[in-house]
Amino acid sequence: MACPDTVTTKNLSGKLRLVGPYFDALSHNAHDISQNKALSDDIDDTLKLQGVGYIKRTAIANFTLTLEPTQFTDDDGVEHVNVKQTLSGGFKAPADSLLLNGQEVSKEDSLFGHLIAKSWRSKVEDLDIDFLKEGWSEDTLVDGVIAGVVKSDTAKSGRDWVINVVWGFVILEGVRRFARRFRFTTKERSEPIDVKLYYDYVE
Repeated sequence: MACPDTVTTKNLSGKLRLVGPYFDALSHNAHDISQNKALSDDIDDTLKLQGVGYIKRTAIANFTLTLEPTQFTDDDGVEHVNVKQTLSGGFKAPADSLLLNGQEVSKEDSLFGHLIAKSWRSKVEDLDIDFLKEGWSEDTLVDGVIAGVVKSDTAKSGRDWVINVVWGFVILEGVRRFARRFRFTTKERSEPIDVKLYYDYVE
């Protein structure tokens, strides 16, 4: 289902679903519901380089991921974006809790371990990486993307990787979709990995 125009980077709400092939096989509307899975890029290589084990990577690839975002601005004028993530099949998915103030915070993630992250709102033209600038909807160009940098806390995790990520909306094959786009880099490989993920609006 297409995202309504009322859901924007300044008003994230509802449920957004990236559908896996197991769910597709059970769905009466599998072709319509699972289009985004075919359009999205595979993330297995990035998960492997982040130290995620085979069983969890298989679950992520084969089951349905649902995002339930809520968004508000606090009394100090700082935007908050909280995202509950649910993975079918009984696997726990880590939640996102973002403060769009550009300040680094340290946290321990149940999937990726010790991390350092920061988030902010950015105009598309102010992004440093061309891949992250491409294809956004008009409302996203006006409102800005939700941007972030997430990196491993190498001193604690022993790993060394960085993700530059943006969230916004695109018009893809005539359908307005929520999208997450990121560039993954690590010293373990010479070239970055660029990934696009697309989500269906559920409600």
